[in-house]
Amino acid sequence: MKTYGINSFTAGWLCLLLGCAHYQSKPLTEQAVQQQLQTPSRAQITMQAAKIKHPLLEPVKFDMANGLSPDEAAILAVLRNPELRGIRDQHGIANAQLLQAGLLPDPKVSYSFSAPSAGTNLGTNNAFGASLSWQATALVWRQNKIKAAEKQQQSVDLQIAWQEWQIAQAAKLAAYQLIVYRQQQALLSEMAQRLEDNRARLQEAAELGLVTELERVAAVSAKNLVDIRLLALKLQIKQQQQRLNRAMGLKPHEAVNLQQDAELVTAMKAPAYDALIQDIGNRRLDLMALKRGYESQEERLHIAVMQQFPQISIGFDSARDNSNLYTLGFGVSMTVPIFDRNQGQIALDRATRQQLFDQYSSRLFQARADIAELLVTIASLNKQIQSVRHAIPDLANLVKAYQTGIENGQVDVFNYYVAWNNLTDKKIGLLTLELQLVQAGIALEVASGLYHAATDFNEKEL
Repeated sequence: MKTYGINSFTAGWLCLLLGCAHYQSKPLTEQAVQQQLQTPSRAQITMQAAKIKHPLLEPVKFDMANGLSPDEAAILAVLRNPELRGIRDQHGIANAQLLQAGLLPDPKVSYSFSAPSAGTNLGTNNAFGASLSWQATALVWRQNKIKAAEKQQQSVDLQIAWQEWQIAQAAKLAAYQLIVYRQQQALLSEMAQRLEDNRARLQEAAELGLVTELERVAAVSAKNLVDIRLLALKLQIKQQQQRLNRAMGLKPHEAVNLQQDAELVTAMKAPAYDALIQDIGNRRLDLMALKRGYESQEERLHIAVMQQFPQISIGFDSARDNSNLYTLGFGVSMTVPIFDRNQGQIALDRATRQQLFDQYSSRLFQARADIAELLVTIASLNKQIQSVRHAIPDLANLVKAYQTGIENGQVDVFNYYVAWNNLTDKKIGLLTLELQLVQAGIALEVASGLYHAATDFNEKEL
């Protein structure tokens, strides 16, 4: 027991001198998980948002007194989305791989002992031998391994930033969608109330024989159709609220106060196609990540080619034979590349490099195609919005005219409600088009790698 204690003490000091790692358990408990998922305070969010570091997103000052803006929702998603925590852990893995790439192989120490066991042992001694060897060729490709690991680390960091950017944009769009749906709900609720008033009027008129049964049934049917639309929209609002909570890392039933007065885009001006695709490979985060990954694979292929040549180890040995003769020597050993010349690893690394090359080319082609398609969509939505916005004042004037006609007894209430409902439908349609324009603008930001790639402007500039 005493010997065991001395050995443990010696091993502990040796491990301390060599910088050994120590094991520390981290149990996966419900308490630890809940603590990880706990929503931070507003002060903590404000502090984190002011210090955020991202290639595209800029630090913002949170002011949620009047509700959460779409841009603030995007930042909150980057700070709190649980999926990003697992993605960011890849940074630590890449750092460990970089550390491993810079380490040289350990030297090998061997010791042998032999004692005479039979026969004539007169004048003989116990024999022993000790040797120290090290693989010298590890120095040949060490720098290549470090370069490969550095490029891979850069690729991982860019991939993390790309995922953060996509989740931020998704949260921003989800906030805009929820704002629009609530505005549409207000318009539909107003329409439903008008149709209910109209149905009640026609019901009384039908009982007095002033209108036909067909007119009464038509009023009831119109009210029911709007009620169905309103119920579907309320369900859509609940679903969208859950999507937004999920994107921002909030609990399913946690209330989110959004800015209801957030202005939507009424017209959008995007740069020319050539300006958007210029130098996109050095601007869009996922393309930059693929490029760094390709450069890392180039280094790996270079290493595989170098490893097809003989691997050389050098060493020293000291020995004493049974006749008490001491020897000190130097040795060199190397592999003979006859059967395995690292052909399999070279073929694998070459195929992987080609795959990464094709992935980059395909992603670049897709990015350019997406930009071209989005520019067409934005141009079309600009014209549609302009047309609807010009039609709304005419419908509003028609409603006013019907209202005046009712007061003078020249127009019946039914036609007045029809005109009013048509005006409401146009306003709801305009909100839908403006939301589609916001969606196209966010998609253009993602496709081009430019924050605020398109700018809002007055529709007179169309």
